[in-house]
Parts: sequence; structure tokens; C-alpha cells
Amino acid sequence: MYDLDARQQLSFAQQGARAGETLTITFLGELTMAVVGGQGDRLDTQVQVRTARFDFQSDGRDALDANARERVLGHLQHPFYVTYTRQGAALLTHFERDVDPLTQNLLRSLVAATQFVKPLTTQTTWEAQELDVTGQYVAHYQPAPGERQYARRKLRYLRMSSPQGLRPLEAGMSITVDATTDFGLGEEGWPATVHSRERVAVESGPDLPTALADSEVRLTRSDVRRVPALIGSLELRRQHLGSSTLATQVYAAQDPKAELRRLVAGAKLTDLVGALRALPPDSASSGEATSQLMNRLRALFTLEPDKAHGVPELLRGEKDRNVYSSIIGSLSAASTPEALSALAQVMTDGQQGLRTRVDAAAGLGMAPQPTEEGIAALREMAQSPETDVRSTATLALGNAARNLEEQNSPDAQNLLRELAQSVAASSTPEARALRLRALGNTASPEVLAVIQDALRDTSPIVREAAIEALRLIPGATADQLLAMRMVDDPAPEVRRAAIFATSFRALPGFLPVFERALRTDAVDAVRNDVVRLLGERVTQLSGAADLLAWAGQNDPNGDIRHTAIAYLTPRLPSGPQGP
Repeated sequence: MYDLDARQQLSFAQQGARAGETLTITFLGELTMAVVGGQGDRLDTQVQVRTARFDFQSDGRDALDANARERVLGHLQHPFYVTYTRQGAALLTHFERDVDPLTQNLLRSLVAATQFVKPLTTQTTWEAQELDVTGQYVAHYQPAPGERQYARRKLRYLRMSSPQGLRPLEAGMSITVDATTDFGLGEEGWPATVHSRERVAVESGPDLPTALADSEVRLTRSDVRRVPALIGSLELRRQHLGSSTLATQVYAAQDPKAELRRLVAGAKLTDLVGALRALPPDSASSGEATSQLMNRLRALFTLEPDKAHGVPELLRGEKDRNVYSSIIGSLSAASTPEALSALAQVMTDGQQGLRTRVDAAAGLGMAPQPTEEGIAALREMAQSPETDVRSTATLALGNAARNLEEQNSPDAQNLLRELAQSVAASSTPEARALRLRALGNTASPEVLAVIQDALRDTSPIVREAAIEALRLIPGATADQLLAMRMVDDPAPEVRRAAIFATSFRALPGFLPVFERALRTDAVDAVRNDVVRLLGERVTQLSGAADLLAWAGQNDPNGDIRHTAIAYLTPRLPSGPQGP
């Protein structure tokens, strides 16, 4: 989370004349960036701006009426997504399709100004090729005075942005840039402070006006939090988003079908599946290629829903996990009725491989827009004699209930009640534990009473599942139950489950409980879990280092003492990490 102060000024001037109308845009507030996924060399983030002040002026006068201002503010503050390389270069932006072009370009400029691109190998100074709304440029990085301080200077532009992407600089066109950005990195390598100052002049020819852009952006990190519920949110929203490279100019709202057609690029289902099958196994490049093919498959299933009907037959006999899992994931992301019907058929088809059927059950549960057919199929498979299918389908019902709730579907409450009732109706501790975990997947506070009742069960298996089910349930009551069971439950597996569940929640309030567990728990595995959780958050969680230092000196187990000390040992810098 960052405090944000940004200003942009845009104008056009004919050669020899003073600048024409000048637009000045200023906004103050907060910017949050959350890692929500990634594969291979890509890292997906959700970005959101919350404005405390927003001014849009033309030559010093307010340029927006009340209605337009409300619309622009709404678009400006809506979450959007950015895909980075793991070196920190911003590649793609993903906006809701109704976000206006002006707002998109404002936010894309903000992303470009604040990206920090580390070198592939440890270097004192380095150059990187980066993208912004003007085009592709070469940047030079060098250390600045102070610990983890760096300065970036844009050297020159190589190519120009256009509505179709990057294109070479044409004859008579020139881009003059004076841009410097100062970065202060946190201990983990993410920018903690950013101060960007930039002036760009684009001259397109003697008869065309020169475009002038001045901007200044300041980011100051204010907090670091863990929000597990955001993980996977890009994939859940992808079909509602328009995606483009950072250097693609946005002039008008994108036609959703045009974007889908661009992704599909005329390919047939058999073409895309064939490309998946042709990928080399365990190759470093296969992850990115698989992700791209999945996105194209999702686009195909969304653009031409009937294509999903051919998937069940196509998957029979498929042994390659990367192939069938990718196709199933694409159907789930498309989430059309035809796609979910295909998943239901795969899941219930005894001629399909067991792992294929299990993946189909998981895909049905993750689908953003569950259907009656899909939920009915999950109910059926939740009674399957095959353990893996039964367990996955049961857990998927919990995910489906959460997605129904997000869609404001009236069916959400019915499914919640059904899952809650199934806990009491379970005939064995193992069956009750499974249904409790499904309840936990709903993330609904309405199931808290059922979980509290299960915590009184005499079976440690049931109490362990109930504690795990609290991990996503919001509210102080869930925190209190986790804290109590972490130190008071007689079964070590339940105490360990409580530690695991707290890793999904805000940790500062649990520090006294962690300290008690470190000092009093007689089971090595429990204390080791606390040490590892604190160690993973030692740079973000105030007080964690003190507890690790105590454990490093006083824990009766030498291996645990060594682990605690290792987390406190300063690591040699290897260049900034992350975007």
C-alpha cells in the first residue's frame, strides 16, 4: 500500500507557436498493488487507486461537469490488473471493458512511471528495455546514495506506440525525453519509495503539432498486508477484461469480441490442443507457452461457446496432464453454460481418466458463474465411491457457493444451508472433516456457528478441519477461536492447523499467541511451524524478529534454534527482487 501524489500535464503546440490548450490532471490518495497470480516468468498484480483529491482542469478551469466527474472517478478507482515479468517490467494491462480511454491511459502512465526492472544477473549498473504509453525505450539504472537506493534515467525511445502496438519511428518523427526516477527499495526488493519526474516531447513532422507531456509521481509505502482472497482474481475476471500491451494506445472502448478474435487469431480447437501437445515437457519455456494457449482457448470457448461440446470426446484417453488440465482450466475461466456443461460431462464420465475427472471437478468449483447443471453434477459426484472425485467435488461445492455469493445469486444461500446441514449428517469423522473444509471454502461468516460446534467434537480430525475452515472466515470471532485453539487444544495437529490458518489472516494480533506457543508448547513440530511462519514474514511483521531471536537462543531443539537464527541472518544483496 502506498501514499500517492501524481500530476500530469498534456498540451500540443505548433512549431513556432505557444502551446495550445493545456490539460492538468492531479490526484492524491492511495495506491495498492497485490500479487494475485503468475506462471513462469510472469507475475500478475491487481492495482487500485483510491483518490482523496482529484482535479481535471483545462487551462486552469474545471473540465468536468458533475456527471462526468463521477464517472471518471468511478473508473479511476476501479481495480485493474498488470502483468509483469519477474524482473519487474510491466508488459500488459487488463481493464474492465467499460473503463474510458482517458482513465486507462492515466493509470497506464502511472504503472509505467513506477516500474523497477532489475537485471537478469547481479550488476552495479545496467540497462533495460521498458514500455510506457509513448513506446519502447532504453533505461539506465545505477545505485544512488543510501541503502537500496537506485536512479533510473530514460535514454532514448526505440519504437513508438500505436493502436496496433509498437511500430518503428517514422522519418521526420522524434521523441525527446528528460526523465529520472528515484527508487528506494524495501528489504524484500519491492519499491518502498518512488519519485518520478518526466518531460516528453513527440514531434511527428513539420506540419503536425508537437505533443508535450510533463508528469511527476510520488509513491511512499505505508503498509504491507496479505490478502489471500485476491489470489486468482485476474483469472476469475479475465473474460470481462480488455487486455493490451502497455505500449498500445487506447483511443476508444475495446470491442470485447474483437479482443477475443485477436487472441484466437483464426485457430481451431484442434490447432490449439495440438500446440499444447507439442510443448516439450519440463521445459523452461513451456510455462509461458501454456499460459498463452490457455488464454487463447478461453477466448475461443467464450467467442464460440459451442466449441466446448467437443471437449469431452477430445479428452478421452488424454494422458498428458498439461494438456487436459489446461483445457479444463480454460473451460472454467470461460464459464459459459456450454463450457460448464462440458466440465460436468468430463467429471461424470467413467471413461475419462481419474485425474482428468478430478481436475474437471475442481474446475467446476472455480468457475466464476456457476450453473445449476454444474452444481447438480458436483452434488452427484460428492457421493461418488471414488475418494479423490468425492473429496474434490465436495470441496468444489464450497467454492461454487462463494462464487454464487459474489454473483449475488439467490442460490447461494440454499447451497450454504445444504453444506452446513451435511456436516451434522456425516456418519464418520472423516466425512464430517471433508464437509467442514468445504464450508471453509465458502468464506461466509454465516457458517461460523457450524464451525464453532465442530470445535467441540471429541475427534481431532474434525477439530483440525474446523480450524482450517476458519482461515477465510472474516471477523474477530474467527481470530479468537484460532488463538485459543493454537495454545489450548490437546491435539498437536489441531494446534498446527491453527498456525496454518493464521497465515491467511492479519498476523499482528496473533503475536502474543505465537510467543506463548514458542515458550510453552512441548511438541517440536508446533514450535517449528511458528518459527517458519514468523520467518517468512520477518521483514513485514513488527515483533517477529524478537520472537525469532528468543527461539534462536532458547528453543530446546537445536534444529529449530538453527532455523530461527537463519531467518535473522542478513542475506547478501543480489539485486532488487520483484517489480
